[in-house]
Amino acid sequence: MGPTMMLRLATLAAAALLSGCAGRAVPSPSVAAADTPLRWKALLVAADDAEPVFDNGVDALRRSLLSFGVAPADIAVLKADARQPGAVATKANFDRAMTGLAGPAGTGCFVYITSHGVEGRGLFAAADDAVIPPAYLAKALDGACGGRPTVLVTSGCYSGIYTDTPALTTPDRIVLAAARADQPSFGCSADNRYTYYDECFLDSLKRGAAWTAIAADVAGCVARRERAKRFEPSRPQSAFGHDVARLTAF
Repeated sequence: MGPTMMLRLATLAAAALLSGCAGRAVPSPSVAAADTPLRWKALLVAADDAEPVFDNGVDALRRSLLSFGVAPADIAVLKADARQPGAVATKANFDRAMTGLAGPAGTGCFVYITSHGVEGRGLFAAADDAVIPPAYLAKALDGACGGRPTVLVTSGCYSGIYTDTPALTTPDRIVLAAARADQPSFGCSADNRYTYYDECFLDSLKRGAAWTAIAADVAGCVARRERAKRFEPSRPQSAFGHDVARLTAF
């Protein structure tokens, strides 16, 4: 992360947070078992445009989901630099896209957000010059996906704040994060096609694989890349709700 970005993030203390308050979903007894076929609905967000790695990651992930059989109409994409106003990664568009994840029993929710991170606060949303607080994400997921199998992936520095938030780690939810809450992650550079975590996630994501195995593969991949560069470990995090501990991907 360059000095310009560090300065940019340092000024966020006075930025307005995306509104919302914490809310815990009431788990539904009808939450699908891991071996139940699901229709997946996905929201993919490249929340910063400071480097192309975030857009690249979201574009590649969309292609992977399509190859797994997820319907194009069931994949929403928001980007900080989108040309169409309705596709810009703003809070208003995120709220609208979240409502599109709603569905009947047997429908799974998948939300992937990649960006820079602000320690102690969350991932940076460039279009709003704000951060995405864990409490806001918890409320949004409770409203759209409460009681249904949900996978939330937060890719960025200090993103372990999301796995550390009890309102997000409900029994029907898996939360993955690129780094421990007090650690940066790596690869946010124009020299890279993807961030380290995004690239490892793309390589590890396999249709029908257990999410527990995917999370372990991603963490191992990230650790190997960091050791090769002699970087301090970012220590990717994961939280698995007991209702979705055996859930498989797509």
